[in-house]
Amino acid sequence: MTNEPQSRDTHRRMLRIVAALAIVCVVAGSGYLVWQQLQIYRAQQRMQGAEVPETPAEATQESTAELPENPINFDALWESNVESYAWLYIPGAQINTPVQQSATDDFFYLTHDQNGAYSPVGTAFSQVANKQDFSDPVTVIYGHDIDGVFKNLHYFEDQAFFDANPTFYIYRPGHIYTYTVVSAYKYDDRHILNSFNFSKPEVRQEYFDFVANPDSMLKCVREGIELTPESKIVQLSTCMLNEFHGTSRYLVSAVLTSDQETK
Repeated sequence: MTNEPQSRDTHRRMLRIVAALAIVCVVAGSGYLVWQQLQIYRAQQRMQGAEVPETPAEATQESTAELPENPINFDALWESNVESYAWLYIPGAQINTPVQQSATDDFFYLTHDQNGAYSPVGTAFSQVANKQDFSDPVTVIYGHDIDGVFKNLHYFEDQAFFDANPTFYIYRPGHIYTYTVVSAYKYDDRHILNSFNFSKPEVRQEYFDFVANPDSMLKCVREGIELTPESKIVQLSTCMLNEFHGTSRYLVSAVLTSDQETK
């Protein structure tokens, strides 16, 4: 009988400790969610605040002897992050962002922003399997389906939007590349560059035939575009909106149709 009060006190202390730990966990979890939303907001603000670059139709040459200026100030970009090697601009989707490539970690920019700071939002990036001059048959640029990154790629699911927005632009030092959107579709999560040997013309052609007419229940296709083994395509890859860490990806695929040299 003499040990009952002591036992009850010990039990109460344990309950208070458990309750305190639960409160700490709730506060910490809530704090992380607030911080995560702040990172998404900052990514949106960066993209919305980025200056809209001139497109090739606007960046006209003043004389035939002089190249036009490149609308992107890469020197300024490199002051923040030397791994910013290109700029992607999709007018209709309001995607206007630098593109990164880590020399040491292919997945670094899944969890780091365009300045290299940790962020669950990440930023647009490619992997070292791709050259930075977009000369590969297939270049894949990745980004989360999050506001401020690649969420707006899903606009291309709408046929009317797809039809009205046939082009996007990629800028790199000395060049403005114009791409014509060939198709946008749901695909599986295979690593494209590791799954196909694009050094073989017949493999390229077979893959390009699929890109031009994908076997997918969710797709939009632009008619009349022919892809050959010499074509250069870019595929913008993000997750499906309704599949958290699912096994499908959404691809917006476009072919290089113009290369304007700049200063």
